[in-house]
Amino acid sequence: AERGNGKASVSGAEASNVVQTGPAEGKRRISIQGRGKLFDIPCGVYEIPGRPHVIFKIQDYKSAERPRREIPFLFQAFEAGQEPPPEMKGLYSKKHRNRSRDSLLDASTSKRQKVAAPSGSVSTTHHHQGGGGTVAEDSQGPLGNGNSNQENGGLSVPPVTPVVPSSGASNERPATIHEYLDWTVTANCTRPESEQDSELDFEGFRVVTVCGRHRPAWPRPGDHLVKKGNWAKENEQIKLPWMGETLPPLSVSGSAYSAATLRSGYGSKPGEKGKHWIEVPFFATASTKRGRGYGRCLLDAIEHICQVLDVSALHLCSTNDPTTTCIWRKLGFTDNETDVNENLAACGLTLKGPGLLHMDNTVQMFKSVPKHTGKDFRRIRISHQSLVQVLYFKPLSSSSSQAGDERAEGCEGKERVKSVEDTS
Repeated sequence: AERGNGKASVSGAEASNVVQTGPAEGKRRISIQGRGKLFDIPCGVYEIPGRPHVIFKIQDYKSAERPRREIPFLFQAFEAGQEPPPEMKGLYSKKHRNRSRDSLLDASTSKRQKVAAPSGSVSTTHHHQGGGGTVAEDSQGPLGNGNSNQENGGLSVPPVTPVVPSSGASNERPATIHEYLDWTVTANCTRPESEQDSELDFEGFRVVTVCGRHRPAWPRPGDHLVKKGNWAKENEQIKLPWMGETLPPLSVSGSAYSAATLRSGYGSKPGEKGKHWIEVPFFATASTKRGRGYGRCLLDAIEHICQVLDVSALHLCSTNDPTTTCIWRKLGFTDNETDVNENLAACGLTLKGPGLLHMDNTVQMFKSVPKHTGKDFRRIRISHQSLVQVLYFKPLSSSSSQAGDERAEGCEGKERVKSVEDTS
């Protein structure tokens, strides 16, 4: 696909919802209200209700070197096949560039597919890569977001045009996707005089990752009674009212499976009550973890953040590709132009001003995050000898809901702990 005149534009807020900063002459940076909303949640490790096998982390980075080591797939998903900026070419050896460029080919053939290939079986895994992240879809469902590069029974679909940004209104050369990613994960644009350019507003971004959760099969007896141990204090601070104690204590197992960048804002229509919103410009899943539901887990983590912050508007920047948008629609997002524009207007946003990070070859999508209560999730405590764990589940019917209530009631007191001999 040709790079052409691909540009990135920043969609944004109405004049009544922004504060202009910068010098009196020239173009001024427009500061969006509500950028600090997301920072009400401190950096730390948190549980995801209904996802007992994973946890999510919120992190802030001062430089791009560390995230490039810890979550390389977030960068490779967009940088594959694109040249780095001149000042970064020294850091990209030929071998490194080839590794990043060939990540698409490696992702299209997983180890599981390589083993199954000699048997003549047909793969049903589709990989999508590009603007807004990475998608891997199998028979169990989709993961993530991005361009399309899929194989199925010998049928091949060419990849869509890659997402390429520009420097906005500055007179410098167009920015590369490498720089956009670095500026996003660090929430800081390093270009001179970038504070005067509303197109280069990266303030307020944070990184959310999903990792495996270490669950000891045989913890030491009495560990769950220790209140001053390896407990994640941050997780205890932001718990929703209907959530109970966290057992076993949160502990990270291995590296990140999926990652996304988030930013919050606040705006409203003139004369109407304002509302907070969260945007997700980049979303990716590691190539070795696709097809296992970790993209859905990351979306659940983002929606849990919305629950904690009482935010109902979730804006997503997705690749403008029918396959990708179809996957996101299955996850509750809409790309209907009328609906998207109405929701943008309700947040005091447009696609032509500062506020949201919006790039060429992408489409803006929206999802209204529902407010969960204790009726939507049931809690069950499982005890087997020294093993104690608290799980959450969604009732499928009224009968299962009633059963969940009984189990949840049994969790309230120490004398009424449900023992399960076989948790399979």
